[in-house]
Amino acid sequence: MELSDRLRLSLKQGNDTMDAFAYEARQEAATALGRIGRQLEEALAALKRHDETPNPNRDREDLLQEAANRVQALIIQREVFGLYASRDVQAFYGVPREVMLRIGIVTPKR
Repeated sequence: MELSDRLRLSLKQGNDTMDAFAYEARQEAATALGRIGRQLEEALAALKRHDETPNPNRDREDLLQEAANRVQALIIQREVFGLYASRDVQAFYGVPREVMLRIGIVTPKR
C-alpha cells in the first residue's frame, strides 16, 4: 500500500501522524460513499430503463430488490459516519417509494 502525496508531505512537515492518517481515513470513506452512490444510481437507472422498455428481458422484482439493496448499503455506510437522515438519500437520488419499502427484505436465491 502506497502513502498518498498528502500523507507523505504531512509526515515530512512533522505534523501529527494521527492527523495524517485520520485525513487518509476520511478520504477513503468519501471514496467508498461515492462508489456506493454510483452503484445506487446504476440500479435506479436499470429499473427506470426496465419500466420504459416494452417487453423487457429482466424481472422487475429483481431490479427492485437490487435497488433496495443498494439504498440499504448506502444508508448503512452513511450511518457509520454519523449521517443518519435516510430521507436525504431518498430525496437526493430520487428513490421511488416502492424501492424504499423493500429495504431489509432478504429474498432467497433462485
